[in-house]
Amino acid sequence: MAEPLTRKKTVFLVRLAVIVITSYFIILSPSTGKQWENYGYIFIAIYLLTNLIVAYIPDKYFYDDKIFYGFVLFDSILLPAGIYVSGYVGSELYLMFFFIISLTTMSSNFGYLMVNTLFYSFIYGWLLYQRGLLTGPDAISYLIQIPFIIIIAVFYGFLITTRLKDKDIRINEARERYEKIVQATDVLMCIVDYDGKFLFTNQKLVKFYGYKDENNLLGLTISQLHNEDEAETEKTLNYVRSVYKNNETVHYESYDKNHGKWFAHTLSPIRDPSTSNVFEVCIISKDITDIMEKEQKLNETVELLQRTRNQLIQKDKMAALGRMASSIAHEIRNPLEIIYMGVDDLENNIPSDNKQMQESIEKIIKAADRADNIIKNVLSFARQSSYKIIRLPLHPLLNNVLALVEQTIQKNGVIVQRDYDNDSLEVAGDYNMLEHVFLNLVNNAIDAMKERKEKKLTIRAYKQLVTDIGYKIGLSPDDFFRIGDDMIVVEISDTGKGIAKGDMTKIFEPFFTTKPANEGTGLGLSIAHMIMDRLSGTIDVESTENEGTTFFVKLQSEIKTTNTAEV
Repeated sequence: MAEPLTRKKTVFLVRLAVIVITSYFIILSPSTGKQWENYGYIFIAIYLLTNLIVAYIPDKYFYDDKIFYGFVLFDSILLPAGIYVSGYVGSELYLMFFFIISLTTMSSNFGYLMVNTLFYSFIYGWLLYQRGLLTGPDAISYLIQIPFIIIIAVFYGFLITTRLKDKDIRINEARERYEKIVQATDVLMCIVDYDGKFLFTNQKLVKFYGYKDENNLLGLTISQLHNEDEAETEKTLNYVRSVYKNNETVHYESYDKNHGKWFAHTLSPIRDPSTSNVFEVCIISKDITDIMEKEQKLNETVELLQRTRNQLIQKDKMAALGRMASSIAHEIRNPLEIIYMGVDDLENNIPSDNKQMQESIEKIIKAADRADNIIKNVLSFARQSSYKIIRLPLHPLLNNVLALVEQTIQKNGVIVQRDYDNDSLEVAGDYNMLEHVFLNLVNNAIDAMKERKEKKLTIRAYKQLVTDIGYKIGLSPDDFFRIGDDMIVVEISDTGKGIAKGDMTKIFEPFFTTKPANEGTGLGLSIAHMIMDRLSGTIDVESTENEGTTFFVKLQSEIKTTNTAEV
């Protein structure tokens, strides 16, 4: 099988044919004088030498634009020079030569070029025949002009159409490369017009929205794609039109409700090269759901660290305050005893019919009693207390707490709902301490619902597997709960007025209270927090203003600490 002609061989053979025809044309020209004959031979020799040089140029250079344009320029100089030394300067042949050059530069199809060349060559031959130049002794010298014109057209036509084919190949390769990149990318990509109609989509977007292929999606609009989310449709269209109006790239993020994913969108203008006006918009949408979830977890972790820090600071403050409060309480109790003695003496010496004085004494006694109660709470908060951690049934304890406040519940019209996981839940703790914690939380819940129409107190108790790191939950030796442990959770929820956002970080501080001046000391939750810390448990809170509050008491299901006495 014959080897296919390479581009180098093709150029060599075509130029050789041009040289041969040009040589015959120069030698047989009737216009060449003796003074130009030697120049003609020199011209032919130089032309042949250039083709010998072509034979030694490596094949790869014939795919270089510079080499091809070099051939065009070089032969465009040599061929007119050949016509010049042949004596045809200013003749019809000279004009025909430049006409063929112009024709080849305007032709993008080699076949059409040859048809046109043959047509004009026939006309030129007919003109020569009409003038009688194709008969007689000089007929051959004129007849050879026709193949000279044809071979010139073949040569230039080959060069130009070859370059056009190379250009098309490079364009197609670039288009295929672009198509592969677009289809292989891990983003959703599309091109839309001003009305949001899809003009192009990649396969990632087609598959994401459940279409069979691109043709099923082209022609549809953004509103048809997001027909269940009008807000998203309107927002996207507004951004598209903003790109058209401002001729600038737009970035925004959105949440796809139908697929449950977050996307970062980049809308870029596609401009008309001549006017720089926007005529299409390219939309690239990258799935950032994983980033958003990690960011959310990071925010939750930061919030947990802040809460843990606040709780640790609160614990240190409470310990220091306990020691200080104990000494202050004792100092206050001494003058309080003197007040009691003075009031008792006044009461015995004032006539019984002096009602005004009797009322004043009663007010003094009530104020002193209140001060004494505060001192008792402070001492209870500060003193060493012995406790015994045992496993005890949880439900009877909760029911007993509700029985203690039954009259208060009925008086305030509170509905109680018990939601116990099972009847066999047991916790590791001290009965009196836990009773104190739950009693305080229940009373607070009842107080929070006094002015509400709906008064519902819900108590839930259940076992929960520890799976997430939190306050005193993790792998540290100081943590109360380890990942994989079981904890017992008691939720006490109310439908009260809730806790203001600004007060959430203060509710466990000693003496902080939102109750009116004579209705609370602000020590209840502080003591509850202290008790839970002693029992290796935690107490957390969630609240929404005007909706209600839920306290979470998390207790050990097994005994982990020894019986002790602590401050």
